[in-house]
Amino acid sequence: MTGTGDAPSSHELHPVAGARFVCERVEGAELVYRVAVYAAGGHTYVSELRWDEAGHASATPPCADAWVQAELLKLARVLKHSQQARLTRWRGP
Repeated sequence: MTGTGDAPSSHELHPVAGARFVCERVEGAELVYRVAVYAAGGHTYVSELRWDEAGHASATPPCADAWVQAELLKLARVLKHSQQARLTRWRGP
């Protein structure tokens, strides 16, 4: 990032190990988050988190990487409780 207001490139968001999770709440009555996961190795996964009537989270589409999917569902518990507008977390392998 140059500090001049330019957005960071996707390359700058990918960690050397693990993954960076960026969750942004979609405005509306229903609790929904758009998620971008920037994984080591340059992989990016895009999904939406939603909760069913029983309170169970699901990611649509599910992440192809099983570790990323499991970590995302762990973060879903935090998001359901806090319902914050934005959450960014790094998780190591």
